[in-house]
Amino acid sequence: MDRRILATSIFAVAFISAPAMAAEYVLDVTAKPEQTSRFEDGREAVDDATPTSSVRILEPRQQTPKQGGFRIYVVNNSGKPFNFGPESVTVKLQDGTPVAMLTYQDLLKQEKRREAWQALAVSLAAAGRNMQASQAGNSYGTATYSGNSYGTFGSTPYTANSYGTATYSGYNAGAAFAAQSVANEQNQRDLQAMQLGQAARREDLAQIMKMTTVDPGQAFGGIVQYMIPSTVRSSKAPVPITIEVRTGDEVHTFQATLSKYKG
Repeated sequence: MDRRILATSIFAVAFISAPAMAAEYVLDVTAKPEQTSRFEDGREAVDDATPTSSVRILEPRQQTPKQGGFRIYVVNNSGKPFNFGPESVTVKLQDGTPVAMLTYQDLLKQEKRREAWQALAVSLAAAGRNMQASQAGNSYGTATYSGNSYGTFGSTPYTANSYGTATYSGYNAGAAFAAQSVANEQNQRDLQAMQLGQAARREDLAQIMKMTTVDPGQAFGGIVQYMIPSTVRSSKAPVPITIEVRTGDEVHTFQATLSKYKG
């Protein structure tokens, strides 16, 4: 049982701290002749405008290995409100195949699953350290002994030889306390690191766009995310995609490519 917990704990620590080695992907949006391109903080933004609405797509700083995303802004220049959210954005491959879009609820479920696995990993690692610490004060071993004795039995002299093996055990309370203190400190560091990471991801998640009514004269924006298609994963060349953005009765179309990051 001890070995299983220890092995699982080692895996748990590796699961928490191992860096992601999967490929990342780059979204490159290209402005069409009727569109305008500008830069914001080193990132390209492409604007598409009509008399009744305007849309801006801002390229992301980076993509995650399994999911892509970009920031999008809309301005309602019409005389009536429209609803806008991730459901208003469609990403298609060149052959028309739609790319799976992710809503806030989808991403929240992902984060809750990730947090549950991390909590399990941290608790298993702590259990392994605590078990090792509880054994730190125990000592075990074997020793051999031998000896000779001489004397007389009546008038008859004798010589006797004795030898054998003995086992011993002991407990050092100070060593056990020191080991448990070290284990508790490491367990606390792991817990704090997990909590900080989860708080940061929840903060990022708060920026994901949710369906909102955009009134006349108002602007609205946020991040939309989608799954990286298998076609892009297996391609060595940039894969053309089309991004369609619906603002009420209008559709704004953007041309872009997805490719593996080669930096």
